[in-house]
Amino acid sequence: MKTEAEIANHPKARLHRELVERLRASGSAKGAEQCWIRFQLNPRLWKRIVTYGLSAPEKQSLLNKVAFPDFNTAEVDAALKAGNNLHKLHELASGRASIAKDPAGHYKIGAKGFKIIQHSIAPRAPSRAQKTIPDRGAAEFRS
Repeated sequence: MKTEAEIANHPKARLHRELVERLRASGSAKGAEQCWIRFQLNPRLWKRIVTYGLSAPEKQSLLNKVAFPDFNTAEVDAALKAGNNLHKLHELASGRASIAKDPAGHYKIGAKGFKIIQHSIAPRAPSRAQKTIPDRGAAEFRS
């Protein structure tokens, strides 16, 4: 198992931190969109972005959300420094997850940064097609 320092100092984790820092320096989510154009003009940086698969628009929007989170700003920063992956960072920034804590209030360490707990989503109501008809027991469509 890797140590905390090895996880946090992985080149991809360092690139995430560098990109988020540059995106935040732009000042807003709108400015972050323009940053990606400037990143393309820097061939050395863009090559690193492409190497780690962050050049896709989906990954860019995830990084923009991590740079300007809606929720859990302190937790997003802590997980970013710990080397968590981009999808877990996005879950934190969107408010769909949080970092696990021990009884003393310290963040728990996982295999790839901090342990992230997904928040349960309320179950949806069954559709009309899934409702059962009394006395039949089978799922049938009601007309």
